Amino acid sequence: MGKRQVYKISENHEALVSYKKYFDIEVFEGMISKHQYPWHFHNCYTIILVEMGSVIYEIQDQKVEVGKNEVLILEPFFIHRNIIAQLTSYKAIFIPNEYLDLGEQNKILTQIVHHPTIVGSIVDLLNKIKLTENKNEINASFSELRELINQLQIKQRVVSHFKSNIMPKIDYDLTINELSEKAHLSKFHYQRKFKKYNGLTIGQLKQQEKTVKAKALLENGKFSTDVAYELGFFDQSHFIKYFKKMWATTQKNFK
Repeated sequence: MGKRQVYKISENHEALVSYKKYFDIEVFEGMISKHQYPWHFHNCYTIILVEMGSVIYEIQDQKVEVGKNEVLILEPFFIHRNIIAQLTSYKAIFIPNEYLDLGEQNKILTQIVHHPTIVGSIVDLLNKIKLTENKNEINASFSELRELINQLQIKQRVVSHFKSNIMPKIDYDLTINELSEKAHLSKFHYQRKFKKYNGLTIGQLKQQEKTVKAKALLENGKFSTDVAYELGFFDQSHFIKYFKKMWATTQKNFK
């Protein structure tokens, strides 16, 4: 049986949000009226399905709007931020790379999908993920979806206009001064080069790493106050601020 981890739904004037884990696939479902996520990336494929309203995505120097019954597919490590300015219902599926990896020759590219067959297949896949207790069935469904997307790309000659990002490995325990000294650069030049080549500042990268670790620790049952202390947040209010910005809910609502 697949492991399912369900987090408490957060409800306030702005958001109704839930995160659920089915095997190694995570599903986000949100009804949000207003939110701006920080610049960030995912180390897996992300499929976003908008059911009502719209989500604006800024990817590198481009801006795209994903509307009702449209799907955005994001490749791993694509730096982006998403902005919601109206009541919007959408789902995001975070998918380990092996489910959709076709190799460099047939790589699934970052794109907006309007094709009703693909959109319908993603809806069916989402329902199957929620209901099945057999990982083989999920694998089979992803294989079908992968082939459909590949055929659509070939037919439409989809070309990704976005540059892939490969995030550098840094020692998160080191300060910016220490990192720049190791690179034999001044602090100013190191930060400028880092942002230019990686799309994120060191500070943004460190904050993302902290909130990702915080989510994992809360998922494993740690108390919010302990997590904030362990990850070096200045105080609980700073932890709440950064966590909510990244995950559209407070850490208090994770169970």
